[in-house]
Amino acid sequence: MRADEQKLRVGLDLRPTEQGFKAHYGRGTGRYTAELTGELRTMLAEFEQPEIELEECSTQRLGAGELEKRLYDLLPYGRHTVEQQILLPRRIDRLNLDLFHFFAHVDAPCRLKTPYVVTVLDLIPLKFADLYRAGKPNWRFKLARFLELQAIKGAAGIIAISEATKRDVVEILGIASDKIAVTPLAAGASFTPVGDNPLDVRCRFGLPGDRPVVLYVGGIDARKNVPFLVEAFSEASRRTKAKPILALAGRYESDDKYPGLLETIRRCEVGQDVKLLGFVADSDLPDLYRAADLFAFPSLYEGFGLPVLEAMSCGTPVIASNNSSIPEVVGSSGLLLDDGDKNAWVSAICDLLESEERKRILSENGLKRAKSFSWRRTAELTCDAYSLFAAKKGTFSGASLPPMEESRRVSA
Repeated sequence: MRADEQKLRVGLDLRPTEQGFKAHYGRGTGRYTAELTGELRTMLAEFEQPEIELEECSTQRLGAGELEKRLYDLLPYGRHTVEQQILLPRRIDRLNLDLFHFFAHVDAPCRLKTPYVVTVLDLIPLKFADLYRAGKPNWRFKLARFLELQAIKGAAGIIAISEATKRDVVEILGIASDKIAVTPLAAGASFTPVGDNPLDVRCRFGLPGDRPVVLYVGGIDARKNVPFLVEAFSEASRRTKAKPILALAGRYESDDKYPGLLETIRRCEVGQDVKLLGFVADSDLPDLYRAADLFAFPSLYEGFGLPVLEAMSCGTPVIASNNSSIPEVVGSSGLLLDDGDKNAWVSAICDLLESEERKRILSENGLKRAKSFSWRRTAELTCDAYSLFAAKKGTFSGASLPPMEESRRVSA
């Protein structure tokens, strides 16, 4: 960096990594925020004179003043909207940043003086409006979507986590494609094919050691299509001699779809063969993936599909839906099946459970494919996006961050 070039000061919204902030912690948004922030921090520390300076903004850093707290406490309703749309922008503007990054567009206000970037993880509430409107007042649903749309349109730039999400932003919201940068995600460093003894892991999770395990990790909202997986598994278990177990990992008890899932399990008469593992901590997930014989992911739509990549990184054969961003992740290294084609899903489960050779091939191909994704690459693309969008906004005149060069690293 030349002496006459300025540093680009970028604020990072770390609230998704904190327990109690919406439902981000421990889920996709929280993990994306934590992994990317850590990699950005590490990467920029390797430069002697980085062009980008990070300002990590936690809830404490963006905390309300005493007057704001009093106003907030007096409100009979609408507190969340007032906080996000009125109070939060005032606090961010006081930081005098060149750019601020919201890791989920749903966390951004619709107006902000400071130029900002939003990550659009997906547009699920718009693509599946009927599913997400159910049980909510129509005005409330429309207001939330309106504010989110304004937040996206007002951004200096948009980061999409897949080409599929970028297409949705262009086609559904009418945003120009040159305003969108794509930064694919990656699996964490702990997701590798080497770990604890699979039999010990199964014992830890209450899974039998002598029966094959079909694993699903994720939520049970309608688009995840988990009842369909239960039905396909039910037919497959009757067709194959392998006597498989279906393990479902996630925090389901408080979900309004949980009673329906239990009813599907009862109706399919697989209560003894379906294990509800509950919430599994990130530290335990790699071992769980490795202990499974195959990973099944029947989701109807994904902004990226991180569990699929995590399974592949652990060497677990993958069966997944052929829609949205999932083919970008899986490529030809897993089995991609059409939504709703139960016969295809049943046959795929049976074929894999009965063929060690096919499982081995998919495992090897998945490992190779997973290596093409890394958080370092995500961080590099993100920094490029910061520089590009800031330059377009006129807040930064420095060059875009180039690939890491030995001459620019901190000397050992």
